[in-house]
Amino acid sequence: MKTKWQLIYSFITSNPLLVIAAFLSGLCYNILTLLIPISLGRFYEFNFGFSSQRLKLLEALPFINTESFTIFLLFFLVLILIRFIFEYSNKYVIAIIGERFAKDLREQLFEHQLQISTSIYDQKGIGKYLLRYSGDLKSIQNYVTRGLFRFSQDIFLITFLLITIAYIDIYLGSIAAITIGFSIVILFFINNVLYSISVNRRNQRSNMLTFVNTRLRAIQSIKAFNKYTSEEKRYVKRSEKLYTTGKKFQLTISLIQAIIPALTYLMLALLMWYVYYLKTNKGDVFNETALLILILLIISFLPILRRTLRVSIIWKLGNISFQKLLQIFSLEAENNLPFERINLSAKEINFNEVSFRYSALGNVVFNKLNITFIPKKITIIIGESGSGKNTLINLLLKIYQPTTGIINYGRHNHKELSEKTIRKNISVISDTFPLYGKTVYEAVVYSRKKETALKATKLLKELQQFEDEKNWLVLYDTIGDLGNTLTNGQKRILMYCRALLTNKPWLIIDQPFKDLNIKTANHIKNILKTFKDNKTIIIIDIKIPEDLKGDYIYTIKNNTLSKL
Repeated sequence: MKTKWQLIYSFITSNPLLVIAAFLSGLCYNILTLLIPISLGRFYEFNFGFSSQRLKLLEALPFINTESFTIFLLFFLVLILIRFIFEYSNKYVIAIIGERFAKDLREQLFEHQLQISTSIYDQKGIGKYLLRYSGDLKSIQNYVTRGLFRFSQDIFLITFLLITIAYIDIYLGSIAAITIGFSIVILFFINNVLYSISVNRRNQRSNMLTFVNTRLRAIQSIKAFNKYTSEEKRYVKRSEKLYTTGKKFQLTISLIQAIIPALTYLMLALLMWYVYYLKTNKGDVFNETALLILILLIISFLPILRRTLRVSIIWKLGNISFQKLLQIFSLEAENNLPFERINLSAKEINFNEVSFRYSALGNVVFNKLNITFIPKKITIIIGESGSGKNTLINLLLKIYQPTTGIINYGRHNHKELSEKTIRKNISVISDTFPLYGKTVYEAVVYSRKKETALKATKLLKELQQFEDEKNWLVLYDTIGDLGNTLTNGQKRILMYCRALLTNKPWLIIDQPFKDLNIKTANHIKNILKTFKDNKTIIIIDIKIPEDLKGDYIYTIKNNTLSKL
């Protein structure tokens, strides 16, 4: 399993120019930020005739030591302009790093979620994983941009600040460093409390999303059985728990946000005390130019210091999101085996002592199943609802894997072939595999090539020729969510169109003539008969279809298959 740092390192190594641009622009921006208050102090020094031994080192800097106000002013304006350019570039590049990292992660996440074993989704549902695309990815993006890149720049700048203050006065530098260290210790303990609250809050929000997703998918049942009140009560109960946790979270966040400026002002107060102490007890008047530069530096750097002290919040939330994300990446995925171009058109598929149950404690669906599907023949399997017909389809497609036993595809068994390899040879028509996409075109084709559209148009016209013309579909008709705006007959015709366009050697059809009118059903029977010499057809139904002769007929009963 990949770690958080492996994901970040992989991104950095694949985007070196972006990272270098962020580093260099940040370095220049920080140096220029430091030069602005120093320049103001230098102007104050030569304009009012003061001189500071502490600032002799700055004489080496070009233009800053000039006695000409015009040259100095021009230098200062150029300094502001250059700083603006580098700050803009730095912020933009870091933002692009965040966007690209989120993009890469989002694409990897979706790719993996498509590959996650179906059995995991069966156990945990789908809604559980939806939050990963919203809150968690945003937290991870903040972790990279504000928690790593900007934080590293801020640390560099604060280090510069402390060195500059120490150069002006070593004791002032020590006071500033000790105050910052003290602030970090306090925030460390508060953030430990924040972490546990945040984990609980994220989990509750994820559970809320799952709850809403499940209920909305079952909205017809809720309406039909008048379950509005009971579901609202369940939702309110969860909402109250989330609200209570949210109050604790906001209490801790508010404490952190309030204590950070208090600690920074405390540092300023200690520095002012030290300057006053030198004057009253030591008789040492602090140099005016150095004092002005010191004040300007502290004022300039207070927002940066606050941002740096707040970064622990970003780290905590980012770590929670990374942990959730990495848990998904660790889930069992399909297609771990290499894809092979194997043609199964003339190969047998053999179930050898195959048993299957959905979980270790679940009921047995098949027990020591033995059956051989002969290529280029029509095999009919009949069984009552709940007998395991859909499970058989899923086993053939390697959506499920046998609990025990072996499924052989020609000379290869299911453990040797990737899911992709198997499914390249088998197409399926079943309500279990719904239509998806915005339009008919998206629902029935893989590619968007012109010749594919022409084939789809021709096939769609052929399959609909016996339907009422007012129900005819064209490629760019919308179909709604999973085809919910279509009639059942339209869905079935599009499923045939989708499967036949793939032109795969094996075709599995669940209840082949369900929801079709008699003429369309007869037309499809004739099409299937023409496939006999070049396709293997497996018909699965609750009874033997009329006028469709099967070469082999089996019944599913008592967790096994029997030949008729």
